Amino acid sequence: MGTEYTTDRPIPLEFVTRDGLFGLRRNNMANSPILKGEPFSPEKTAEIAEQFFRDGYVHIPGVLTDGEVSALREKSDELFADPELMERTNPDLADVRYIQMGAHAESKESLPFVLRNTIELDPIFRDMLLREPILSLAEAIVGENCKFCGQNVLRNLPGLSIDTWHVDGSVHFPVTEEMPRHDPRLRMPVMWFTVQMALNDIETIEEGPTQYVPGSHYSGRHPNNQENPEFEGNKPVSIFCKAGDIYLQDPQCWHRGAPNLSNKTRYIIQSQYAAYWAYWRFSLCNGVPVPEEVIKNADDRLMRLLGRPRVSDLN
Repeated sequence: MGTEYTTDRPIPLEFVTRDGLFGLRRNNMANSPILKGEPFSPEKTAEIAEQFFRDGYVHIPGVLTDGEVSALREKSDELFADPELMERTNPDLADVRYIQMGAHAESKESLPFVLRNTIELDPIFRDMLLREPILSLAEAIVGENCKFCGQNVLRNLPGLSIDTWHVDGSVHFPVTEEMPRHDPRLRMPVMWFTVQMALNDIETIEEGPTQYVPGSHYSGRHPNNQENPEFEGNKPVSIFCKAGDIYLQDPQCWHRGAPNLSNKTRYIIQSQYAAYWAYWRFSLCNGVPVPEEVIKNADDRLMRLLGRPRVSDLN
């Protein structure tokens, strides 16, 4: 556990990535601050994927360049500072708000925390979906026909964090009380996963690193302790990283962002990729049109069932 992988920073300009994630095209890269990149070797890709399947996460240093990191951070700050975006909502999206607020740990002041629906806001975020070696790693984990299923920027100002131990969403494959865990001979299915990309150095525990309990995606349970979670002797591991590092996260692996007790701001961009079958079942299959007059007169239970919150529900 804990093996790190490196990648050389120089990127050959003639390299062309696959052209395809839900129809995105990168026909004019000359003006983009995001490089095309190149995949790792098949052997290294397989090695990284195997560690991900075993531990539930893997840290890969030195993937993004300083220029990419600066451009992403500057664009994020620009969007966080946009007063119109702060008030903007779209009830047709899974994340109806574009800027999610968070409460300061001590003062409880409401502060801008998560930038949502980023691929709508600027081409730089769409370009990140195709950045290599990220896309080829996604294909190795959830399949070559993988699909985009989310992207956010977390900006942890001092005092802001998601510091409770959790799995993302719910436990996908729960075990019974009589079962201690899933059989270690299994490779746990991955419906979707997250690529976390650090946009600043996170080198001390006070700076709020992401933390994981290795192997806990095999538990079939929520975290067993909010203070000191542990799975079969594995205790929390902190991802101390440099700007430009990435780490891959199984949403079922117990994790949290440690409290940001420093005077620095922590920036993480997250891209999520889904297996095609999960995208087809949970995205395409629920996009059936419903007449507007039905929506206007539908009761709250039907609206919730259809996944269509009313404007009054946004608060």
